[in-house]
Amino acid sequence: MNVEAIKAIYRFEMARTFRTPLQSLISPVISTSLYFVVFGAAIGSRITEIEGVSYGAFILPGLIMLMILTQSVANGSFGIYFPKFLGTIYELLSAPVSSFETVVGYVGDRLLRLLRARLCPWYVESGEH
Repeated sequence: MNVEAIKAIYRFEMARTFRTPLQSLISPVISTSLYFVVFGAAIGSRITEIEGVSYGAFILPGLIMLMILTQSVANGSFGIYFPKFLGTIYELLSAPVSSFETVVGYVGDRLLRLLRARLCPWYVESGEH
């Protein structure tokens, strides 16, 4: 197994996250906030509590999961299909890297992004910082 190739793919994909902050970081926050505002304006005033839980506390975990699932699919597919669209996928295909190592590099990046996106809301919600 070519560990250096896996690390290179992983580092490249992690660097792409910070090269595209609008798509990777800001867009999920804006879309989740818009869902919260729209649903809050449409039905939030009519629903005061759901089994003792306020409307905001009830809908927030669902919106966070929606953001996580949407972004994990969007970022994962973007990292694979956009190089194909640009024609830079041939650099990866011509490298001495097996398909297993390529998948491990891409999946490792996606897993860390998913964990980071999931742990950030828990950290913010806990209030222990």
